[in-house]
Order: sequence, then C-alpha cells, then structure tokens
Amino acid sequence: MASAGHPVDDQHLAMAASDDMYGDRMATTLADLVSQPSIDVICLNNTIQLAQEVFADAPDDICLPAGIFKNLSILFERRYQQTKELDDLQSAITWAEQGAAAIPRDVDKLQCLNNLVACLISRYEQTGEVEDLREAGKQLGEIRLTLHNLVRTPSSIAGRRSTLETIQRLQIVLESSPMALLDSISATISDLASQCNDNPNYLNHAIILAENILATAPPGHAIQADSFYGVGVMLAMRYHRIGNLEDLQKAIMFLELAIAATPLDHQDRAAILNNLGNMLLRRFERTGDFDDLQQAILRSEEAVAATPLDHPDRAGRLNNLGTMLLRRFERTGDFDDLQQAILRAEEAVAATPLDHPDRAAILTNLGNMLFKRFERTGDFDDLQQAILRNEEALAATPLDHPDRAGCLNNLGTKLGSRFERTGDFDDLQQAILRSEEAVAATPLDHPDRAAILNNMGNMLSSRFERTGDFDDLQQAILRSEEAVAATLLDHPDRAGRLNNLGTMLLRRFKRTGDFDDLQQAILRSEEAVAATPLDHPDRAGRLNNLGTMLRRRFERTGDFDDLQQAILRSEEAVAATPMDHPDRAAILNNMGNMLLRRFERTGDFDDLQQAILRGEEAVAATPLDHTDRAGRLINLGNILTSRFERTEHTHSRERAIKIFRECIELHCAPPTHRIDAALRVSSMLAEDQNWTEASEVTMTAVNLLPLVSSRSLGQNDQQYLIKKYAGLASRAAAAALEAGKSADNALQLLEQGRGVIANLQYEARTDLTDLRQQHPQIAKEFEQLRDLLDLSGGISLISTQPKAPGSSRHSASLELDKIIDRIRQLPTFEQFLLPPTANQLMEAAAPMHPVVLINVSPFRCDAFLIQHHSITVLNLPRLHEETITKVAAIMKSRTPTTHQMLDLLQWLWEALAGPVLNKLGFCAPVATEKRPRVCWIPTGPLCNLPIHAAGYHRETGSRTVLDRVISSYSPSIKALLYAHRNVAQRSQSKVCNKAVLVSMDTTPGCTALSFARKEIIELESLFAAEIPRVVLDAPYKDDVLTALDDCSVFHFAGHGQSHPSDPSMSTLLMTDWEKNPLTVKDLIALKFHQNPPLLAYLSACSTGNNRDRKLLDEGIHLMSACQLAGFRHVIGSLWEVSDKHCVDAAKDVYNTMIEAGMSDESVSLGLYNAVLNLRGGRDRTGMTREARDARLIENEESEENRIGDPFIWAAYIHMGI
Repeated sequence: MASAGHPVDDQHLAMAASDDMYGDRMATTLADLVSQPSIDVICLNNTIQLAQEVFADAPDDICLPAGIFKNLSILFERRYQQTKELDDLQSAITWAEQGAAAIPRDVDKLQCLNNLVACLISRYEQTGEVEDLREAGKQLGEIRLTLHNLVRTPSSIAGRRSTLETIQRLQIVLESSPMALLDSISATISDLASQCNDNPNYLNHAIILAENILATAPPGHAIQADSFYGVGVMLAMRYHRIGNLEDLQKAIMFLELAIAATPLDHQDRAAILNNLGNMLLRRFERTGDFDDLQQAILRSEEAVAATPLDHPDRAGRLNNLGTMLLRRFERTGDFDDLQQAILRAEEAVAATPLDHPDRAAILTNLGNMLFKRFERTGDFDDLQQAILRNEEALAATPLDHPDRAGCLNNLGTKLGSRFERTGDFDDLQQAILRSEEAVAATPLDHPDRAAILNNMGNMLSSRFERTGDFDDLQQAILRSEEAVAATLLDHPDRAGRLNNLGTMLLRRFKRTGDFDDLQQAILRSEEAVAATPLDHPDRAGRLNNLGTMLRRRFERTGDFDDLQQAILRSEEAVAATPMDHPDRAAILNNMGNMLLRRFERTGDFDDLQQAILRGEEAVAATPLDHTDRAGRLINLGNILTSRFERTEHTHSRERAIKIFRECIELHCAPPTHRIDAALRVSSMLAEDQNWTEASEVTMTAVNLLPLVSSRSLGQNDQQYLIKKYAGLASRAAAAALEAGKSADNALQLLEQGRGVIANLQYEARTDLTDLRQQHPQIAKEFEQLRDLLDLSGGISLISTQPKAPGSSRHSASLELDKIIDRIRQLPTFEQFLLPPTANQLMEAAAPMHPVVLINVSPFRCDAFLIQHHSITVLNLPRLHEETITKVAAIMKSRTPTTHQMLDLLQWLWEALAGPVLNKLGFCAPVATEKRPRVCWIPTGPLCNLPIHAAGYHRETGSRTVLDRVISSYSPSIKALLYAHRNVAQRSQSKVCNKAVLVSMDTTPGCTALSFARKEIIELESLFAAEIPRVVLDAPYKDDVLTALDDCSVFHFAGHGQSHPSDPSMSTLLMTDWEKNPLTVKDLIALKFHQNPPLLAYLSACSTGNNRDRKLLDEGIHLMSACQLAGFRHVIGSLWEVSDKHCVDAAKDVYNTMIEAGMSDESVSLGLYNAVLNLRGGRDRTGMTREARDARLIENEESEENRIGDPFIWAAYIHMGI
C-alpha cells in the first residue's frame, strides 16, 4: 500500500478491465490513502492523476463502489486546502455530488454530505456566490434525513464517529456562515443528538452547538422553537444518562419555551407536548412533586388528542400517557387511574407493528401495569400476563440495547413475585439470575442502578427466607445498602429502599440475635415512614413493618411502650389499607400477633379476642394456594391455643388442631412452616391419645426435613435450621409405635430424621462404582455437581460483587436433585440415595454383634434391637426424657462425685442397659475372645451419657455392661453402614502402615500436659518394629493435615475443645489453634474413604461430645468428623480425661491391637481392655488430674480423681464396627 510521501504504484490502480475485483481494489487503495493523517502535495497530485486516468479507462460495464466518489472528493478537498485552487474545490464538489447521489442513506452518505456542505461553504467564502449557500442549506436537510434513518437502525462505531464529525462541522459552519443557514442547522440538530444519545461526549458537543444556535439567532426568530425543542430533548437525554437534576430542570424550561413558540395547529406541537409531559414525569419521579405529575398527565393528554388515530407516533404517546396514569395510581391509590393506564397501554400495543423497535418498551410498560393490578387485586392471571409481556419485551430487546437492563430487572421482579405467590423455587432462581444480568448491564454511575440493586437485594432476601442461606441475607443487605447510598436524600424512592433495608436488618437480627441490627432496622424504618407522605398508598406497608420491628424489640427488652407503639402503628396501617387490598391480610396478621403479645403481658382478655378476630380476617383474606397462608394459619392456631389455655374452651382447641392440620397439607408453603405446624399439633394429638393422626403429621414433617437442610447450604446454615427441629424424628418414631406401626417403620423414620447433615456428607461420598460402569455419562454429571456443592458447602461466600455467590450453589443443588431423580428411574438404582430399607438396616448388624438404637422422646422411650435377621423394639418404661436431661446436666457440670457417678450408672443399668442386654440374651459374662459386641446408638440427651459403663460397679457379679459385652457407638445406622463399606473398600485397597503421632504437651493459652509427650514416646516404642512413624511435636495445623495423607493410624495427645454453640467448630488444638484451628469442618473435608485408614485415636477431652443440646441427634463432633473423613475406627471421650491415665489407656489399646495383628476387631477390644484395667484399679490414693480440656490457664481448677473413679474410665468410647 502507499505510504505518506510516496505516490501510489500504478499497479495498485491500473487494473485490467477484465478483473472482477477492479472496483473493490481501487476503492480499498483510495480508502487507505484517505485514512492517512497527512499526505504531501507530490503524493497527492500523483495519486489524483493516476486515479483519474484509471477511472477514465474503466470499462462501462464495471460498477464502481460508491465509496470511490467520496474518497476522491476528500482528496480534492485536501489539495484545495494546500493550493487554494478553485478548480480543486470544484472537483471536490462534483465528486461529492456524484457520491451523494450514488450512496444510500448510510454512514458513507453522511460523510459525503458533510464534505459537500463544507466545500460549498468554502466556495461561497471565496466567490461570494449566494447560490452555494442555498445549496448548502439544501444538503443540510439531506443530512437530517440521513441521520434520521441512522437513528432507526443499530448504529455502528463508524456511524457515531461520523455523527460527531457532523456536529463539529456544523459548529464551524455556524461560526462562518450568515443567518441563511440557521434554519437548516437548527432542523438537523435533534437528529444528530438522537444518533449519539448513548454517548455523553457527543451529547455535550450537540448541546453546545444548539445553545450557540440560540445565541446566534435574533430574538423572535422563527428557528427558536426548533432550537428550544432540540436543546430540551438533548438535555433530557443527558439527564437520563447522567442523572443531573439541573439538566432536567433546563430541559423542561426549553420545552416549555418551545410550546409557547409553537402555534396551536402546528404539526410538531403534539411531539413537543409529549416530550414535555415525559420530562415533567421524570421530575416527579426525581423530586416527588405531585403537581409535576398532574401537569405531565395534562400535557400527555393534549399530545394524544392532537395526534391523528393513524399517526405512527400515536402508540408511543398512548404508552407515555399510560405510564403517567400508572404513576398517579402508585402515588394516590386511585384504582381508576390504573385501569385507564392499562387501557392506554393495550391501545399502544395494538397500534405497534410486531417488528417495531419501540414495541419492546411498550410491552414492558403494559407488563408493569398488569403487575401493579395484580399487587392491588391479587388476580393471579394479571401476574401471569405481566410475565408474558415482559418476556416478549426481553426477547425483542437486543443484547447490547441500553434498555435491556431495565427489561431484565422488570422480569426478575415479577418472577420473584410469582415465587412469593406460588412457592415455585425455580421462579426465584430465575428472578435472581435476571437481576444479576440487569446489574451487570448497568453502568456504575447510571441513575437506575440503585433501583436494580434494591430489587436484587429483595430477591436475595426472599431466597434467604426460603432456604436459610445466610450468605444470601448478607448479600441482600450489601445490595440494599448500596441502593440506599446511591439514592439522593430527597429522592422519592429513598423511603422504599430504606424500608427494604430495615426489613433485611430485622431478618438478620432474627437469625443472629444481634441487637444492633434490630436498632438499625427500626431507625431505617422510622426514616422510611417519615419520608412517606400521609396519603401515599405505600405508607400502610411501611407502618406495618415498623410495628413489627417495635414488637420484636419489646420481645427482646420487655419495654411495654414498644409494644404499645407497635399496636398503634399496626392500627394506622390497617386503617390506611383498602378492604380489598391483598396486603391487608399481612397487616391484620401482624396486628393479631401484637394483640396476642399484649394479652400475654397484661392478661386483658379483650386483646385475645381481638387477636383472634384479626387472625381470622387475615386467613380469610389469603387465597387457599398462597405461600403466606401457612404462616397466617399457624399464628391463628397459636392464638386459639392461647384462648383454650385461658378458658379451657375445647372448641378453640379443636379449631387450632384443624388449622394446624390444614397448614401441614399446604404443599405451596415453605417446608419450615409445615414442620412448625406438625410439631405444634403433634403434642396436642398426643395429649388426646390420637396416635394415628399424630403419627401421620410427624411422619410428614420428617419427610420434609431434607428440604430444610438443603445440600446447597453451608454447614452453619444447615445447623441453624436443623436445630429448630431437634427431637422431631424421635417424636415421629414414638408416635408410629403408639399408632401400632411396625418397628421397621418407626426405625426408618428415626434414620431419616436424625443425622440429616451427616447424611448429606455420606451422599457426597457414596460409592458410584456400579453407576459408572453401567451409566458413565449420568455418573459423571452427578459427580461434577456433587463435587461443586461439596467444595462450596462449608465456605463463606460473602462478596461485595453484584452477583450473588450462592446462585451457582442453589442452581447446582436443583440440578443435582433432577439428576438423582433420573438415576432412580434406571433399573436397579431405584433406591439410589434413599433412606435405608429394613433389610439394609439389618445389614448393619452381624451375629453376636447387634445394634441397639435407643429412642428418647416425650411420648415414650424404646430400644430398637437390630440383629442380622430381625428388627424388634423393647419399650423402656423406666426411662424418661426429663430424667435423662437432668442426669446429662449433672454430667455436663463436671462436678459429680464418685458416689454420684456410681448411682447414675446404676440407674442407667436399671432403666436401659440391663433390660436391653437381657432381651438380647446377653445375661452372663463370657470369655473375652467370645464376648459379644453391641453398637449403641443413643438419641437426644442420652448421647452424652456412658451407656457402656452402666451397671452395679460397687458389687461383684455381672450386672454391668462391661462384664457382658464389648461396646461401640455410632451416630446412626447409616454411619455404621458407611463404616462397613469403608472396611470392604479397605480390603480391596493397598495397605499403608504409616502412623502419625502428634503430641501437644504445651499449647498456647492452655494448661500444660505433663504426660502428652510421654504418651507418644511410649507408643513409638510399641510401633518401632511394626509401623513406620511420623512423629510431630507441637506441630501446626497444616503440618498435621499433610501428614495424615496415606496414614493408617492417627494418634493425637493434647487438648480438645468442644465448642459451646457451634459443634462444627470443635477443635483439636495445635500450636496455631488460636488463628488457624483444626476443626470438625477441616476433618470432614478430608476424604480418605477411597483408602480408609484404620484408626483415629483422639486422646483429648470431649472429642465425642456435642455441647449444643439441639444438635445432639446430628452427631457433630470430632469423633464423628474423623469417621466421615474415612477412618474405620475412632477412639475418643465423652468428657474430660485424665492426662496421666491417658498414657495407660493408649498403651493398653495398642498392645491389644498389635497382638491381634492390627485387625478391625482389635480396636474395640483394645479399648475394652483399657477401660477394664482403669476400672479395676484398687489404688484409691488421691491425685490431681490435669484434664486434656482446652480451658484457659487462669480458669483452670484442680480436682481430685481416683483410680477406679468412673469419671476417669467411663469417659472413653469407641466409634466404628
């Protein structure tokens, strides 16, 4: 190609006449030359000469590209600028005229016209020929038409660049030309602005040009109306993009001047009125000035009236009028305005061709109006139609269109509302996805971003309410705070956003108990109410929310004035809500709750009666298939129960039972509400001895539990949700037995409703060998989704990014559920990941190795005896939940004397262990090598009691568990089956004999353990010839985790810490435990199940203890975590253990194991021997026990413990097979 300063090679232009690419190559060469920033005169002359010669020689049948004319015109104009030869200017005009005539109305034509106007002005300046000015004015009109054509088609970068060049060219023309061109320039400016309205820089140039036109024209000049209108439109565009209120104020001023200067019968008057109405509407939306809205409607009505029925712009003006009527409805609540708005929008849609670019915006507005009518009337068909219209609008909006974010936001809002109405979780997921897309498509400085963030926050908050995912709530609050921060103090939408933020803070208070959140929620809500006009239709909802928050503060602090104020706000809210408004039910429901609280505080029976009336009204006003109906039924049932307790009026109780039963059957309701209702009514049915119905409702509740503790949640969320239903499975099993159902049936309920969180972990580690072999593709899909959820399940995903991090987890969980359903449709996989069948439950036992599950409930206590051939049940009439709870509290206090301990163990024998062993036929001692083994599975408060130590230890004989059987424990039968599978896999896997031995005799912040290092030294000597060792003294957490890979034995001698409220954070204390603790979560994350190690021996305090009584049935502690990690056996403790005696116990265990060849059977036998030796000691001399429990040094208290003291030997337990 030619370069600046060199002529173009003849071969580039002199193409053979027969070359089909002749014209294209010539056009390309000229375009390359024109694109160069500078060309010297010699090069320019040679190029023009060669181009003219080649052009003259071109065959007549060659159709030359139109761009050749444009580029030759530019080359001649450039040479004119250097030579000032009039002939060059004439040639430039000639080529530009030919190009303008040959090129259709596109970007190339616009550039050609730009050059033609500039050349005509230049010739006028040189010759003074007025005709050139007239022709320039004519060509400006053609520029306007070309721009108008470009506005209605997607604009390319080149088109926008050409538009900016046109604006700059017109500015030069304006500065150098007389008044004769003002008309043409003024008429062009609005189309220029429309072409570049997505670029503030272009708009700025256009606005400056328009203002210069106004400054140039004399007062009263005819062009002022056009210029007023043009500059007003452009200022409005810039306001929409930037959000500067001053631009909007000036836009309205210029449009009002344009109307004043436009005759009543002028054809453009309707367009000006329409735009003025739109700008007044924008100012109302920005400032809340109701007079602006009234004026906007008047101007819009005038515009529609002045527009002929068949005019192409009528649809747009009807649409605008509908939007304004909608806003007035939102402000005043006048339903007729909403109806009229919908009529106008429907007319607009009907008048808009299917392929019209404005159809999407009109459909969006119609969808918004139908949605508002749904919110006002509750008509579900309106919501469905609104979603359809918004989906049509979105489909018709290009991916790069600036309105797409708004379409996505609107659709997301409506899908979120359909979820709230129907409970369809997929709608909520789709709503959040649409909202995320909307945020991503909205610039950070865009004035609409706050509204989109606000909506996204609402949807995330709704998902938190449904799933309990705390990350969603945290994200919702962040988005809501962003929305509030981006909203000006005087903006009318600020009140709604403050209200939403307050609601989310209240939800966080309810979840965490952080009182500051409640205080902040009330402040935000008070701000919202204060900023809401007295006659605003949203004021009732905001008063209702404030009342709810004040009630919560009363419940938290007992301040009666808060309750009084809450009731006042609720009464105001009810009074301000129309009788047929769908939100009235929620407000009445809250008012009923507040009146109930006042009755509970004051005893005023009239409050209770009024609470019932309000509750009945709320339920009556809620559709039968509404997701909120369940919550309102529960509240009414609670109020009726309170009246029964006060009056003993049986009709109230019967009604309450009926109401709770209805709630349980509401399949659209959140599962938590249905379970809550089941728990409430099951106790009432049990009191009535109506065991058939009690069994039905509790079984339904147990079946719903997996929906509450979803695999998409992190463990903290799972724990929070599941602890609300502690004891549910035990109630269900007891009710089933009372109802005469089989032991199999009751036991299956227990297995399904206990260890729910651990069951999800077992699912993640399920054996897929058969599935991979028979159906590899679906197995791969299952593994991918399972691994994604397993990876993110325990990680906090709070982010400051607009995209909700939990979305992928929830979507993956839904997809995994679908894949599991598909797998269950395959032959032989019908039971995939379903609770164990009766036959599978029996597989957990073996001859002389029964499993005993002890069910503790307020209804009855039973022992399920699972043997390899049968499942039977033994009622335990002397065992009571209340007594067990009291005994467990004594054990938890760490203060029982030896005498008390022995008494407790005798009671445990009489009430539980003795009857069970007798029923199993284990009535007398046998030789150790033939001694039967029993795996105990306690439930509820029994989990912290030493069943293996029960008996009469003050006497000789066989009335002790130790004298009859070897004991093990398991959190559930499913955990036992998992351990069996690990053993089976181990037999097929390579054997690794590495032992990891960890000692922590000195731990930062804790008491020193004098015997921890000695314990490891003793074990080293035992393992010297048997097992390779990795010995770690005072290691860091990561050192231990690294060493555990490919180990066979993990022995830890040090401090253990059972977390008081979050068992997943219970810890084995390494050197860096204060900053980087080795927790239950960390152990669970280890995945040794493909090559399961033999033993994890946790020689520390409370490693098998869970201090949160509501999570006892989940079996979350350090021992169970090791079992989940894949260890076939785990040895640990129920409470604190003696530092000195830990050495002897460990030596006894490993001596037995080594003698037996490190077999699986040797582990429980080794611990059995160790406990026997500790129990059998006769040296009663006093000694100080330094416990391996992580208590801070300053809090340590010395205690005396004696050899033979059951508090020492009864602490040790074995988990495994």
